[in-house]
Amino acid sequence: MRPRSHWRGFWATAVTIASVLARKMAGESWVREFSRQRQQYWWRGYQRQSRFWGPVVPLPTLVAEGIIVATHSLTHRAIRAFAEPAHPIFAVTTAGSGP
Repeated sequence: MRPRSHWRGFWATAVTIASVLARKMAGESWVREFSRQRQQYWWRGYQRQSRFWGPVVPLPTLVAEGIIVATHSLTHRAIRAFAEPAHPIFAVTTAGSGP
């Protein structure tokens, strides 16, 4: 299960991705901590998500609406919480398997 700090399908934290995108929107260069190709993937995903409903939607608005701003998916773009918490798996032991 992915931690809350990460968007589904991404290894970097959501805050990191959003800050890289904000830097790029401000006209700054790519950060050195991540490959240029990875950051370009995030950028292209943001461009796709920002134009999903028509005119360009700002990054903070998309984040506030619960959209995974760096994804390329048009069907699985929203952050959805589970209806119930995930349950741990319990091991089953039989009467003859114990010490």
